[in-house]
Amino acid sequence: MLSWRGYHLALLAFSVYILIVLVSFDAADPSFSQAFDVSVTHNAGGTLGAILSDLLLRSIGIVAYLIPVIVIEYEVRRFLGHKNHPDAPHPWFKLLTFAALIVAFSVFAAVHFSNQGLQYPQGSGGLLGLSLGQPLHHALGMTGTNILVLTTLMLAISQFWQLRWGVITETLGRHCIYWYLHLKQSLFSAQPTSATPVTKKQTSPLASTPKTAWYRSLASHLSQRRRSIASLLRGLWPNAAKASESIPLKPSAIAAAPQANPVQELSSQHADFSHDDVAAALAATPPKAKPVAIKTMLTKPLAKPVAAATVAAPVKEVKIVPLSETHKQDTGDSHTEQSGDQRGRAAKQKGLPSVSLLDPPSASLNPTITPEELASLSQLLEAKLLDFGVVAEVVEVNPGPVITRIEIQPAPGTKVSKISNLSKDLARSMAVMSVRVVEVIAGKSVIGIEIPNQNREMVRISEVIGSKTYLASSSPLTLTLGNDIAGKPVVVDLAKMPHLLVAGTTGSGKSVGVNAMIMSILLKSGPDQVRMLLVDPKMLELSIYDGIPHLLAPVITDMKEAAGGLRWCVAEMERRYRLMASQGVRNLAGFNTKITAGEPILDPIWVPNEVAGENPDDRPFLEPLPYIVVVVDEFADMIMVVGKKVEELIARIAQKARAAGIHLILATQRPSVDVITGLIKANVPTRIAFQVSSKIDSRTILDQGGAESLLGHGDMLYLPPGKSMPERVHGAFVSDDEVHRVVEAWKQRGAPNFIEAIVEGNYDQEEGFGLASSEGAFEEDQDRLYDEAVAFITETRRASISSVQRKFKIGYNRAARMIESMEAAGVITPPAHNGSREVLAPPPPRD
Repeated sequence: MLSWRGYHLALLAFSVYILIVLVSFDAADPSFSQAFDVSVTHNAGGTLGAILSDLLLRSIGIVAYLIPVIVIEYEVRRFLGHKNHPDAPHPWFKLLTFAALIVAFSVFAAVHFSNQGLQYPQGSGGLLGLSLGQPLHHALGMTGTNILVLTTLMLAISQFWQLRWGVITETLGRHCIYWYLHLKQSLFSAQPTSATPVTKKQTSPLASTPKTAWYRSLASHLSQRRRSIASLLRGLWPNAAKASESIPLKPSAIAAAPQANPVQELSSQHADFSHDDVAAALAATPPKAKPVAIKTMLTKPLAKPVAAATVAAPVKEVKIVPLSETHKQDTGDSHTEQSGDQRGRAAKQKGLPSVSLLDPPSASLNPTITPEELASLSQLLEAKLLDFGVVAEVVEVNPGPVITRIEIQPAPGTKVSKISNLSKDLARSMAVMSVRVVEVIAGKSVIGIEIPNQNREMVRISEVIGSKTYLASSSPLTLTLGNDIAGKPVVVDLAKMPHLLVAGTTGSGKSVGVNAMIMSILLKSGPDQVRMLLVDPKMLELSIYDGIPHLLAPVITDMKEAAGGLRWCVAEMERRYRLMASQGVRNLAGFNTKITAGEPILDPIWVPNEVAGENPDDRPFLEPLPYIVVVVDEFADMIMVVGKKVEELIARIAQKARAAGIHLILATQRPSVDVITGLIKANVPTRIAFQVSSKIDSRTILDQGGAESLLGHGDMLYLPPGKSMPERVHGAFVSDDEVHRVVEAWKQRGAPNFIEAIVEGNYDQEEGFGLASSEGAFEEDQDRLYDEAVAFITETRRASISSVQRKFKIGYNRAARMIESMEAAGVITPPAHNGSREVLAPPPPRD
């Protein structure tokens, strides 16, 4: 067993080691905040020193240097034989004052010290100063925070070291007056003062050193001026005068010693004088609480049973967390600098609204998950898996703003399906909302377990729109989805998707996600680049955009009109294909480039409207065509009302409209197979799944499970085109106030220019869209509407071309052919002399 001296010597050595590793801290070392080559370590304490220094600097910042210094000072005083003061407080009280000292110093450092040169993981004050400094600054302001912190700091210092501020100020005042008188005497009566040291230097060996001569002059002068100083202090400071008389001055003893003692005795008294006076002035008390504080901070990380796994976990974690924090800081700068330059230029040229209309991203005060929590979470997961008969080892931990992904390496022969079937059991046993199992991680042979964090961060749309990824995108169809699990912005291009299917239950964040996509387009492109057709059966979600200049028609709330809008899109798609074929280009981007770069080109497929009095010589020139985005907030309701023909129209647009610049965003809260059919899924490769109620719904959307384990409120799985594994994204939140501000900004810039063909329903007239032969273009549509037209005629008993035309909102030629087909089939009679027809067929039976 070691003696108490052995323990204290070990504590002293460990404190020196901690001080060395703190001084040699390097942000590039492998630690809890960086993941680099483990073989390269710049810290003087090696890999363990890099980890310990990162842990201390991350927790309390620059205050970490104070802990080993205090411990070293305490141990040195103890080895020199100094005893504790008899009136020293209880060790627990000293521990409390030590904690107050650390907290106050951390907050002070976080508020006042810059981290640019230090490059500490969590700033100069660490997580402790960051979590307390920002709320105090917000509540009390800078003045109130300084008063509170400095008061706490002075109280903690005085109680921890047992300092008496009255004695200190009296001592300082006495010495100031003494040095003033000493300087005055040296200037005005230098002859006697200088004669004595010269004589002593020639006669006494004691004057051989400057320090001895200085103490001689100090002792003699104090003995001569003691009464004069006391009389002077009585008038200025009575307490200090009493203290100067009551406290014995040791220089007088030193002055008398050279007359009777040798040089060795004088030197020993000189040493005793300097040490005791400093100790009396500072009233220092040996600190006892420092070793306890260091042990409590370092015991948990060092006592982990799974050292390799848990050390690897924080390395990956802190590599990700600073990336998200840097991105957030970048986002803030983008709002002020980058957005100010780029957006300001764009606003002048294109008239785009400013990003300042959006609410700025709030600074996150949520504490980062500590390494101890990650270690305990990893051990808990291993234990719970073992309870269910699965042997696995934690390889890596990736914490993010919303969830933490733990990568495990199962034992050989363990099937992935066995772990996937345990998701609900793991969620129950670990007391969390849900657990998602990622069966395949690209480039790794491990399985991912995603566990929600206790404190979830909110991702605002301004945070993603202000990022460099969004600003650098040149596509007018740039969409913002949110942040991934590492906090990086997820920005996609709708033109490359080219269509998007969004599904999720009520309250999962589906409508907010659609609003975020529309807002990202409104802040990126003007109406000359993108036009929209919005379908809102709920009459609440998208009606807020009514009146913006991007709209092709007012926000459609009637599902029958929505089907007509889709048919107009089909006709417009065919018209654009004919225009692109006439110019020899393959897509809309190439068509616009050719139109803007070359000389004006006459419209080759324009047909004059004789009814409107148009002259064939007034053929217009071709102009750049905008992209068209069709957004349907709830297309399940549209399918229920209109029927299967909507599905065929959607399939037709999805198959051919990409090159024509027409794109679909379909959203539904009922992801069933009768809504999201195989025909729609085959033509819409890009899908987003918010939280759903069952694994069957998740498979309907993504062809795989996982969406039933999401957290809701914007948590989504994004399946990019051409990939089989979805990415988890935390959706960006956009408030109604932000949408109102952007919509009002666009309304002030101009009124919408609606397409009459959509508003009035004349969307498929050949003369309006240049379709030469309706047999070739709409033969399939005629066949599909024929049965409904027969049912309408037999029910109303009115057989006329105009009634069919008004009912189904089709052109005259198409309605006339349908009437002629009914006449040939014997449904109606030929027209009489007055043009009327008689209905022969009975009405269809009622169910």
